[in-house]
Amino acid sequence: LCFSCASERLCVAVILIYTGNMALATGMKCIKYLLFVFNLLFVVSGVVIIIVGAVIESIYRNYINFLAPKLSFASPPMVLIGVGVVIFVVGFFGCCGAAKENRCMVVTFAVLVVLIFIVQMSAGVAAYVMRSKVKSLLRENLRASMVNYNESNPHIYRTWNVIQHDYMCCGTDGYEDWSATRYGDAINGVPDDCCKESVRGCGYNIFNNHDQLGTIYKDGCFDKLEGDLLENVTILGGVAIGIGFVQLIGVAFACCLARSLKRQYETV
Repeated sequence: LCFSCASERLCVAVILIYTGNMALATGMKCIKYLLFVFNLLFVVSGVVIIIVGAVIESIYRNYINFLAPKLSFASPPMVLIGVGVVIFVVGFFGCCGAAKENRCMVVTFAVLVVLIFIVQMSAGVAAYVMRSKVKSLLRENLRASMVNYNESNPHIYRTWNVIQHDYMCCGTDGYEDWSATRYGDAINGVPDDCCKESVRGCGYNIFNNHDQLGTIYKDGCFDKLEGDLLENVTILGGVAIGIGFVQLIGVAFACCLARSLKRQYETV
């Protein structure tokens, strides 16, 4: 009878241990696949960010260097490309860790994502705090480039023409800014792209011909560029916060998988 009771207890203990291990294994597999899918999305998002950054850099490179030449190496497209590369590498690292069930790789992934999250949030806060400095830098570069506006500087010449035409503006703070430049002083007027109907010579002698002021844009370009800048900062801030929450979910999955792997190693 005693032998029978002992055997029964042993069987129950074995069943409980087996059932617990099965539940642990099932839960770990679920977390493993969730983490793998998350990292796959992480890798894809990194590739997308790299592509977007490269496209923006190729299309708007002249604008970026024109508006902020001192920040050409830290321009938003270059930052996007850098962030995309880091996200791709970290996501790939996490995929390998989840697929191979390597606890060290999973923990390393979680630490790297936390560091990215901290840097990301710090950069967002810094960008928000330094908005006024960015605005002053924008105004400074607009005014400095107006002084060098002429056909012998094709980069500045074309960029100012495109900005004034597309934004329907004239000068930095207004059309009268051109009177303080060599170009404006030479023609006693404004560039032709300040005109509502751009035809050759339409901006000539505009400062002496006040009856023709209705044919040009009087508002400056700074306010319109600033509006676009602040709008983009707000959008990027919202996206950064959204990505930050997703990153924290990934960290939670990684921590759960690492804990499950640790328990599995301990049972073995």
